[in-house]
Amino acid sequence: MGLLVWILQIIAFLVVWKVVHLLYWNARKLLGSRSLLLTMFVTFCIALLAVILFHAFHTVWAGVLIAAFVLGIGNAEYELNREAP
Repeated sequence: MGLLVWILQIIAFLVVWKVVHLLYWNARKLLGSRSLLLTMFVTFCIALLAVILFHAFHTVWAGVLIAAFVLGIGNAEYELNREAP
């Protein structure tokens, strides 16, 4: 049973990561702003959200989903900045 839960957590992590990545990346592309100040603010908000959520929830499932959410946003931000000229 433990192995099944572990596999489900991996699948949930990857699905949440990719969904958040795609949603956030598309939202930032629609915004069209490529300022460094906005990127710094988004990075700060990601860190703040991660710390608040990690302290609020202490279960394994919550940790897996929060980490996937934060990494999805971070990955989208990185990909968006990598495309910038």
